[in-house]
Amino acid sequence: MSAKIWGLDIGSTGIRAVELSRTLQGHRVTQYACLPIRSGEKEEYLQGLRKIFPEGEKGGEGIVVPIASHRTMVHRVALPFQDRKKDRQVVKFELEPLLPFPVEEVLVDFYTPQESQDGNLALVFAVRKEELHELLSLMQDVGLDPESVVSEAMALFWVVKRLRQSGSASALLDVGHEKTTMIVWRGETLALVRSIPIAGEAVSRALERAFKIDAKEARNLKERGGGSAEGQEAIAVAFGLLADEVQRTLIPFESGSEGRPVEKVFLTGGSASLPGVERILSELLRRPVAILDVSDHLPSLLRDVPPEYHSALTVALGAAFWGSVGEAERMNFRQEEFASTKKAKKVKTRVTLLLSYIAVLAFLGIAAFSTNLYLKEKRYRDLKADIRKEFLQAQPGLKKVVNEVQQMKNLVREEKARLDALGGFSSTSSPLEILREISMMVEPTWKVRITDLAMDPEAVEVNGEADSFDTVNRLKSKLDRSSLYKEVQLKTAQASTLENVVEFKFQMKRSM
Repeated sequence: MSAKIWGLDIGSTGIRAVELSRTLQGHRVTQYACLPIRSGEKEEYLQGLRKIFPEGEKGGEGIVVPIASHRTMVHRVALPFQDRKKDRQVVKFELEPLLPFPVEEVLVDFYTPQESQDGNLALVFAVRKEELHELLSLMQDVGLDPESVVSEAMALFWVVKRLRQSGSASALLDVGHEKTTMIVWRGETLALVRSIPIAGEAVSRALERAFKIDAKEARNLKERGGGSAEGQEAIAVAFGLLADEVQRTLIPFESGSEGRPVEKVFLTGGSASLPGVERILSELLRRPVAILDVSDHLPSLLRDVPPEYHSALTVALGAAFWGSVGEAERMNFRQEEFASTKKAKKVKTRVTLLLSYIAVLAFLGIAAFSTNLYLKEKRYRDLKADIRKEFLQAQPGLKKVVNEVQQMKNLVREEKARLDALGGFSSTSSPLEILREISMMVEPTWKVRITDLAMDPEAVEVNGEADSFDTVNRLKSKLDRSSLYKEVQLKTAQASTLENVVEFKFQMKRSM
């Protein structure tokens, strides 16, 4: 979520907006707007949006817009997978038999509770593409590109969860001008959503009929609570119709297999603040009814907003909470051809950043390899210089040095041949030569130690220790192939009192 995010509720009678900021003490509304819409003309909406966002979105804050509940369709659908990404690919086709429109004309998203007792059941929300196009076109005309478009019902549920009112089975009625959005939750799970076409406008019509007045006078009279007893009775009749619809909705919910009685009903929305509404609905619904007051639960959240605007701003506030909810609850109708350009830019930025990281890592890898290669070459040059220095000390009169190692080997062979020619070293009788021959046969991985060597003109007897019987056998096998001996006998081979030590004795007859 951005450091600041706007929730923007565009209704039939007004534009409500809140700017939600993250502070060290938590979230707080730092700006708000409640602008009435009288004519309902597009130009009036554009003027209102320009007043709230005079420079478009140059400030960089994201905007989340809820779409009215009576513009969306809601169905409970069993999804085939446990993976949300896979379900997102098929959810539209799972919903297709339930839609009154071709599936190509709608956009869908769904809500799955984090801990559900209903398996893969999800609330799937659908909106017609033409509804979304109309909303986005209005905002684009004033330079706005909302990050997300969400369901109004989900925005209300996010407020309920933020206020920690989701412990028991309860309901919320957001009473607007054209309709009432009703949500019911059970524990931490949104269980039911309905849009009821009875709200503040029904009260105005009842007052118009009761007093034979026009719409403007009826609206003013409604805001005064109906004025006379006759006016209050007209209001009670209108809300009685709403109570009937609410009761018809709650009966199947409470009588279901996992149904629980709805303990309390909360009210919010512009028409919820009419005088007497709580009392009327409480009597008709036969259960407690109270205004959902955000300031009672989160005093710092709306501390800069006058109390008379709290109920009207509830949907906008819930939309602003979009960025702080879990992935399973987060939804967005900006999909397919309506995908946000801002989101595409974010993806492009992430890809660019990732490529930059790859380039930096590749550069560091090449630099490390080059440094390591340089150090190895330097060590090789230093070693070669040391070898040449030792070689020149051994052969101070040598004028030309080509290959120190090979030249030293040649000199050793020459000295050996010279010594043999002078009779100072016998290849058949010298103990050193016998030990050298045996040492040449011993491989680096063997562990062999010669402890005693006895010689006579015809035979050689060798005593020693090895790390295993296998090593003794392999040494005998090599001695058998030696041209120095015509017969090799393994006289003894036994385990020593020392751990992992085998004592052996070879007797070898010399070749004549």
